[in-house]
Amino acid sequence: MKEILKVSIVGASGYTGAELFRLLANHPLAEVIEVTGHRTAGRRLNDVCPWLDTEMMITEFDPEITQANVVFLCLEAGLAGNLARTLVERGIRVIDLSADFRLTDIGLYERVYGRPHPILSEESAMAFGWHHDSVTPLRVLYSIPELVDRMRLRHANIVANPGCYPTATMLALAPLMQGELLAENAIPVIDAKSGVSGAGRGKADTAYLFTEITGDFRAYAATGHRHVPEIEQSFGGRVRFTPHLIPQPRGIEATVHVPLKPGVGLSAVKHAFQAVANDYPFVRVVTAPPSTKQVLGSNRCDIYPTYDENTGYAVISSAIDNLVKGASGQAIQNMNLMLGWEETLGLPRHGVWP
Repeated sequence: MKEILKVSIVGASGYTGAELFRLLANHPLAEVIEVTGHRTAGRRLNDVCPWLDTEMMITEFDPEITQANVVFLCLEAGLAGNLARTLVERGIRVIDLSADFRLTDIGLYERVYGRPHPILSEESAMAFGWHHDSVTPLRVLYSIPELVDRMRLRHANIVANPGCYPTATMLALAPLMQGELLAENAIPVIDAKSGVSGAGRGKADTAYLFTEITGDFRAYAATGHRHVPEIEQSFGGRVRFTPHLIPQPRGIEATVHVPLKPGVGLSAVKHAFQAVANDYPFVRVVTAPPSTKQVLGSNRCDIYPTYDENTGYAVISSAIDNLVKGASGQAIQNMNLMLGWEETLGLPRHGVWP
């Protein structure tokens, strides 16, 4: 019988931390031994998150004494870096759900987030092993599980868990890229919508109050959204991305429009998606545009590919639960693959309805 993995969740009372706790409660090979939070330390987790059935106390996190084998960092950008370094020095593996390790260009990170990188600089990036072909101690890897080099993931000690918008977008684009169907210099147009939980539990802006958001629909960050560099890094080129806020708690739907090579039609598009979906247990190619409700609570990404003959564009609809496949579920999927386990362990494939 395999030894049970000891897991710590740092930032357990936020949406992604609490969702990790909920999902890991059903994992056959992992046990949460520690839940931590700075503002909520000293309280029971189910006092802060009453939907969780647990008596565990929230404590302050100390990377020098934690007994966990794997630590999930569910913190705001800028807070994960130094914790991750200390944990790696102790032989503990880290999965970071913030943006601190997602961008491989350190200068770009500093321009996008307006602060020095919390652990690296342009000068020290090579020394700390930032690059994917590094063999130095700090082995960082950005990982959408379906698209990552899984042998490198086995050897990584820090995994950068992707953002929710990039996950929905890249799972829609990747089959077309792998099938070499995209027009030369294609710039995808991404029309994406997210429920308000994507902003995090601590969001205090009045724009996220029920009275402000209900019955409303709006675009935001029409240029300069922080996920654009992450999407472009994975895509390998420019994209046109517009996110929208929708009046529901959770879920992301992304409709991606991208020009294809001349002569490519609907049959080639559908074949490209069927060819990869057979290898991805959490990607389901569906026969009608998917809704966010049908993936609610699941680690699935439901994708509907089609083709517009009038423009020569593929039109791909992609739906995920932003807190599961877009965050905590994907983080567990990455953990499973890091450890050489079956990637589906402890993860729901069925949605919650109604």
